[in-house]
Amino acid sequence: MKAQTLTNVRLIVLGIAGLVCASYSGLAILWDNPQPFSPWLPGIAGVFAAIVITLSAILAGPRNTQIAMDELYRAEWGKAVQISYWIGILLFIAGAVAITRDWISPAAGIAAAGTAYGASPMLLFCLISLRG
Repeated sequence: MKAQTLTNVRLIVLGIAGLVCASYSGLAILWDNPQPFSPWLPGIAGVFAAIVITLSAILAGPRNTQIAMDELYRAEWGKAVQISYWIGILLFIAGAVAITRDWISPAAGIAAAGTAYGASPMLLFCLISLRG
């Protein structure tokens, strides 16, 4: 496996895991339901992404893995995590406002904010990587 293939695999599986988490969050708000689908699915998607990336890195070998996980990768992931920190703070504030105004139930607000916070670094990483 080439370094570019490993990079593409990483991008795809993080995107899928991020979309699963974002879907859970969006549906929790839309349906005002803390369990719009199985609460295990976001976690399973994240574990699946980690397993696929790890196995891909093993198949790619040390040299190609080092190329794929270079300084640019670390910088892009760092930027995604920095931005997602602030997104998380804003999500919890927005959730608190929505809950206090009775727009959504407390359980749905917490579920939505938590899974959106989990989705944000993965999706931001994909956006930052695709932009560059």
